[in-house]
Order: sequence, then structure tokens, then C-alpha cells
Amino acid sequence: MLADATHIASQTAAAATISGHLYRASVIAKRMALAAKNSRAMVLRAGARAAGLKVISDYFDELANKTINLSNIINLCAISISQNSVKQWRTHSFLSRIEKCSSRIEQAHKAKQLEFASHEGEANMEQLSLNLHQQLASLNDQLADIRQYMQSSSVVAVTFRLEATQTGEFQPLLEHMANTIDGLSNDIKQHITFSQNQLAQFKMS
Repeated sequence: MLADATHIASQTAAAATISGHLYRASVIAKRMALAAKNSRAMVLRAGARAAGLKVISDYFDELANKTINLSNIINLCAISISQNSVKQWRTHSFLSRIEKCSSRIEQAHKAKQLEFASHEGEANMEQLSLNLHQQLASLNDQLADIRQYMQSSSVVAVTFRLEATQTGEFQPLLEHMANTIDGLSNDIKQHITFSQNQLAQFKMS
């Protein structure tokens, strides 16, 4: 039982760590959305010379909004996993106490009451484990989605910088905006990669 308790404690800590990193990713995504809106405004100011950038700038804006929405959903999922882990720890502690009490009680009716409570606790633990498996699968899929978004953003940023060379005096500002968006995308990707690594260890343990 001690090993199980240690595992659940590690699981709870890992879920909380993932949740923290995903929250930071969602904060960065909001900065990315603002940068995307600023780039779109600058493209409009540049006029015909930046015509090729409008589609890319709109794409950045759409991508940032998708990232914010998905980050929020992912963070809620990670919080649910953390809460599930806490419930598992409490249920495990409850079952441990019942096991200790059962070894000391001889009266038949009290022993049956404890046996009933133990069965209830075990059923609850089984349901929590099932819920956890589903939550982990959902989180894994969503992390993969947002990582793909960030990889797309980095690729599109390269095209944006190339197109910016045609905008004359607007080129430095537009390149700076592309670099900013690219940098924020990479920051988000780092948090997602860390979370995916934590999740892989979580699932193996």
C-alpha cells in the first residue's frame, strides 16, 4: 500500500506541475494574440506593398485565438487530472485506515460494515482510475494539437519575414513583429514539450 501512496503523491505533483506550465502557456498565447493584432494593423498601414502579408497576418491572429481557446481547455483538463489525483490519494488513505481497523476488529457486524465500506472505496478508486485514463488521453491529444499549431506558426513566420522585405520602411517593424510572434510560439512550445514529457512519465508510472 505504501508504494501505491507514493505513486499517487507523485501523480498529484506531476498533474499540478503540468497545470502550472499550461497556465503559463495560455498567458503567453494572449501576448501572441496581441502581437498578431499589431502586425495586422501594421500590414494595413503599409498598404499595397504589404498585400501579400495580409493573409499571413490574419492567419497569425486566427492561430493565436485558437491557441488561447485550446490552452484554456487544456489547462482545465490538467486541473481535472490534478483533482482526480487528490481524490485518489484521499480514497487510498481511507482504504488504508479501513484495512488497519479490520485487523483489530473481531465483531462480525462491525467487520461486515468495514467490508462494505472497503468495497465502496475500491469501486470509487476504480472509477477514478478510469476517469484518469480518459482525461490523460484527452490531454495528450490536445497537447499534440497545440504543438502542431506552434510548429505551423514558426514556419509561417519565416514566410512573413520574406514578404516583409517588399514593404520598404515598414520592413524592420514587420520583421520585429514576426520575430516576436515566432519567439512567443517557441516559448509556448517549450511549455507544451515539458508538459508532454511530464505526461509521458505520468502515464508510465
